[in-house]
Amino acid sequence: MELMSDDFQLFERDFFAFKQLKEFYSIEEVEQIKQEYKEHWQKWKAWQQAVAKELPTEYHMEKPKIESWTNGWNLRNHFWSAYRDLQHRNQNACLAALLNRKQFQVYLMFQHYKSDERAGSLAEYNKLLTSLHEWSKGVANIEDYYIWPQVEHELDDHLPLTEFLADNNQPQKLQAAMQDRSFQLGKLTFKATPSIVQETVRTLEELAPLYFALS
Repeated sequence: MELMSDDFQLFERDFFAFKQLKEFYSIEEVEQIKQEYKEHWQKWKAWQQAVAKELPTEYHMEKPKIESWTNGWNLRNHFWSAYRDLQHRNQNACLAALLNRKQFQVYLMFQHYKSDERAGSLAEYNKLLTSLHEWSKGVANIEDYYIWPQVEHELDDHLPLTEFLADNNQPQKLQAAMQDRSFQLGKLTFKATPSIVQETVRTLEELAPLYFALS
């Protein structure tokens, strides 16, 4: 399976609400947009399922949560999927994959939405920042990784992890930017990429030590 340029282009639109789409497009055009979304989402779903099958069995991540292509009122402005091991499926921390108009990202995150209904503290998660130097030694292409505060918009330019690790002042800057929330860390891909399933698997395997350190 290949990540194509039109996978990014799907999300290049001025609005996503069905109400607005119906105001500016004919019924036939709206149906065409919906069909295009469904086709790309089916590819996304197959992609995530293929990744889950190739992950090490000891991860117990055979059933990723794959968010729908619509929330009922809007088209999604990205596709998203979360990976949690079955024993910790109610944990705030997770590994995730996200595709928007700018990038495909595979990353570690703390899910703030309804976090009080799940396990795992924010403080414990943020302590992982002290492990990044040691963890980075096992990463093949560290220059492809970025780190950013959770409150930063997903389309903003994130900080390369190499810059974060090279500057002793960066942890303090990040803590301030986090605004009592969390950080996110992952590999970002900005262009068409062949064998994207294998690339996704490799990145999840690199991030896994951080995720399982919280288990």
